[in-house]
Amino acid sequence: MDLTWIWIPLSIFAALMQAVRTAAQKTLNQSLSNMGTTYVRSLFGMPILLAFLAAAMMYTGHGLPELRPLFVLHTAAAALTQVLATALLIYMFRLRNFAVGTMLTKTDILMTALIGTALFSEQLSPLGWVALIVVVCGVVLMLAGRMGTSAFRAGGETIPDMLLGRPTQVALLCALLFSLSYLFLREAMQHLGENRHFLWRAGWTVVLATGLQTVCMGLWLALKDPAVFRQMWAARRIAGFIGLTSGLGSIGWYSAFALQNASYVRAVGQIEAVFTLAVSWLYFREKITAMELAGIAVTVAGVLMFRLI
Repeated sequence: MDLTWIWIPLSIFAALMQAVRTAAQKTLNQSLSNMGTTYVRSLFGMPILLAFLAAAMMYTGHGLPELRPLFVLHTAAAALTQVLATALLIYMFRLRNFAVGTMLTKTDILMTALIGTALFSEQLSPLGWVALIVVVCGVVLMLAGRMGTSAFRAGGETIPDMLLGRPTQVALLCALLFSLSYLFLREAMQHLGENRHFLWRAGWTVVLATGLQTVCMGLWLALKDPAVFRQMWAARRIAGFIGLTSGLGSIGWYSAFALQNASYVRAVGQIEAVFTLAVSWLYFREKITAMELAGIAVTVAGVLMFRLI
């Protein structure tokens, strides 16, 4: 079976699940704290991930992994940076005039490529760099078309104020943490041995990372905000939906990371912005501007370029 390009549909599927999950998290965040909303995806997604690991072990015939120190260290680092980045992302949506911040979170693609090639084992081809930049341009066009110029003028803020303001600072830190989480995950899977099946490597990594998040965040919330567990139970329907979409999305992301550079996977994953626009058009009957259509075309072109790498 040729697995050369399977990471592309896996990334697209993961992006679709993430778009749906993010919309549900925004709704849940209206009645739940930032950390509580972040925790839901781990707690309610864990059963899906355990089922995936069991299926992967049965399919591949591989058993328990050798828990090498570097595998555990990189997975733990990925789990921590992912939790912090997700909490910051949810916090950013509560800030006034977060339009600039939303755009800047997309710099995680470029950060992943630059940091990955400088400090990690990422290796990008010239065509890969071109495709990555094309995708970034397409996403920026879509966001600019959706938000409009009025979204960047709130409270009489000047451009320097917006560029140096809290939303920008939070967005850049968020992008950096997400970038590090992707790179740590990719490194962790390589320490499990590239000769092992990618589904087995993805299964053990996602279960360990999410398990660490579930235990550590659960203990922290039990000490700092025990009431959040009652709130989660009251919102168990939407929490369960978030857990399902989060679990399926994680399976797609981790499986793709097991096969390809984190930079390429995240670039293809920006197709999530296209799904978000499609949902707003189909279900909310919102109009799509010419700039958004141009952004969709550029983004899709960039994603298709990865097929040529």
